Amino acid sequence: ELVSKQVIERRSDLKVLDAGCGTGLIGVKLKKHGFSHINGVDFSQEMVKLAYETGAYQILIGSCDLNKKPPLFLHHQYDLTICCGLFSFDLVKSNALKWLVQVTKPGGIILLSTRVLFCQTYNFEGYYKELEELGHLRLIDCRINKPYLGGESDAHYWVFTVPLLDQ
Repeated sequence: ELVSKQVIERRSDLKVLDAGCGTGLIGVKLKKHGFSHINGVDFSQEMVKLAYETGAYQILIGSCDLNKKPPLFLHHQYDLTICCGLFSFDLVKSNALKWLVQVTKPGGIILLSTRVLFCQTYNFEGYYKELEELGHLRLIDCRINKPYLGGESDAHYWVFTVPLLDQ
């Protein structure tokens, strides 16, 4: 519902990044729903090993810190960047959103979830608005205070786009 019909129709052609892929649950779901070009990154090499076992990913990269600049070979590579569960437990700060922007192609989509406490603690809304003012991203949709992880707490779900270079 948060993703455009156009994205869904093109899913088999899209290059997708699962940022903070963990054990690979998102990759498995994406593959099940017809996405075929799925890569994953995670800080934990052990999580990357588990994600590898799912068979859902083409490329997996461990020791990837979203609090730092992404490697140049990842810049502007992905049509769709998904980050689920990472903006929640002090694993990243709000500036990790800029990392997601840098790896997403102009015209691409970023989907992510943030726990409510994370947003309050790290002023996520203020940070994304700074990036928006600089022209680095644009908010498409946000669903506030929706159940997270089986309803154990609430989260916000965000959809951003990276503006085309000529906009």
